[in-house]
Amino acid sequence: MRLTSYFVVAMLAFGGTTGCPSDRNVPLKPESFVGGYVYHSADRGAPHDPDSLTLRADGKYILVQMPDGHAGATKEGLWRLVIGSPPNIELDSSGYPVEIKGKKVRLLIDNDLGHSYTKIR
Repeated sequence: MRLTSYFVVAMLAFGGTTGCPSDRNVPLKPESFVGGYVYHSADRGAPHDPDSLTLRADGKYILVQMPDGHAGATKEGLWRLVIGSPPNIELDSSGYPVEIKGKKVRLLIDNDLGHSYTKIR
């Protein structure tokens, strides 16, 4: 009996630490991703442009590239949620794997370098 209890607790702990939305048994819906995102990099020592991405409820996106912190090119197009393992947000032909940890939503650009779009609202 005790061994079974420890096994269940261990399985719950492992499932709670993974970033895969399917482990959470929460159905993914496009409206969950609607909102504003900002470019994030784990490399705090290097300068990075504060690009912003907006995913709209009507299926359109706006990507504002901000070289040196100033508004530069703006790209607009269609976005969609692609359910898979992992799920992806596709902006036209570019795909970004989705990572959900608690209430934090990230669209991964380069996970090895810590580059992502992080949802801000």
